[in-house]
Amino acid sequence: MATTSSLGVGSGLDLQTMLTKLMDAERAPIRALDTKISATNSKISLYGTLQSKLDAFKSAAETLQFPSRLGAMTATSSDSSVLGASAIFTAAAASYAVEVTQLASAQKNVSMGYVAGTTFSGGDIDFTVAGVAAPTISFAAGSYTLQDISTKINDAAVGVSATVITTTGGGQRLVLTSDKSGAANTFSLTSTLTPSDDAGPPIVAQASLATADPTKGALAKDATIKLDGIDVSSSTNQFTDKVTGLTFTAVKLGTSTVSVQNDSAKITAAVQAFVDTYNAVASTIKTNSGYNATTKTAQGFNGDATARSVLESLGNIRTTVPTELATATFKTLAGLGITIQQSGALSLDSAQLKTAISTSSTEVIKTLRAYGKAFGGAVNAMQSGSGSVAVRVEGLKNAVKSFQSNQTTLEYRISLIETRYRSQFSALDTLISKMNALSSRLTQTLSTSTQSS
Repeated sequence: MATTSSLGVGSGLDLQTMLTKLMDAERAPIRALDTKISATNSKISLYGTLQSKLDAFKSAAETLQFPSRLGAMTATSSDSSVLGASAIFTAAAASYAVEVTQLASAQKNVSMGYVAGTTFSGGDIDFTVAGVAAPTISFAAGSYTLQDISTKINDAAVGVSATVITTTGGGQRLVLTSDKSGAANTFSLTSTLTPSDDAGPPIVAQASLATADPTKGALAKDATIKLDGIDVSSSTNQFTDKVTGLTFTAVKLGTSTVSVQNDSAKITAAVQAFVDTYNAVASTIKTNSGYNATTKTAQGFNGDATARSVLESLGNIRTTVPTELATATFKTLAGLGITIQQSGALSLDSAQLKTAISTSSTEVIKTLRAYGKAFGGAVNAMQSGSGSVAVRVEGLKNAVKSFQSNQTTLEYRISLIETRYRSQFSALDTLISKMNALSSRLTQTLSTSTQSS
């Protein structure tokens, strides 16, 4: 096959330019597909932005759906160094006088002192923890240090932890501590482990690990407080559900006053986030749905039924009273100060919301939960595998694949066409070249004949 640079050399015709123009015309469908691919990819990118906005809106709606995330109530301790306090949405506004009278502690036993390096013969240790006998910890015949014994107790995980303390004089004591505090979590033990014969003084030889020093260690005790004069106890320093929705944490002995109030600021912030993310979704769709009559160009969501359906779906939820609010104080979002503007954006009247919270935070939460559930469920359905948005995006991606496949097919066909054209042009170039050569010879012959005559 003749090369591109040689095409037309024989004939003197600009066959290469002719071929280039012909192939440019043949590639018009490919360029059209390029335009479609670019436009479709732009729409996919736009849907990616919309999905991101929908994700943020769903998160905000879920915050409304789960009251525990709202922090609808707040508890404040007058002296947090004595008592910590926290509240969840089920707490009632009130004030409590609290006195911490005792902190919780775990039982701690300390063995008698042993000379460092003392070893113990094999035997068994049996623990009873919180009234329940634990599996026996057995030591085969041999020689064991206090650290060996400590390690094996810890490995057994019976509910008692062991450590070894080296005293100022160089002696060692085994310290046993219950894993849980509280009067109910006491433990006892029996042991057949005794010091080896050459361990040291007679007192060491006479002692066993079952012997605790009564002057050391600690008793298992419950934490106790007086709550408005009423005695309340807990196995830990945390008092949960002693008052509905409240948790008290004892820090040290002393008194404190706990005030529980509606936390309108947190609720307002959550509602504002809901409004803002809703508006971000609506704005993304509306600002990308226009048409420029002058340039005759349409934006990505212009005429897009799926994008339009997103707004319609959210609008229907906003204007439909959930069934669980049939007898509620606040049946609509408007009752909480959330209204639709002429532009289609939501607006929050924070003063009206605060008034509603003051009237009944429980009813406000009930309304927010119902609408949060409805909006969150709708967005989740849109973006699920069979949801309208997910299906639309998948359809666009498949369209790009189809366009690219068509381009591949067209490129192959065009390569065949170009080969055929190049072959035909080469033959034409050769033919014209031969005709030109023949014409030149005839001209020369005629010229010679004329001169001879």
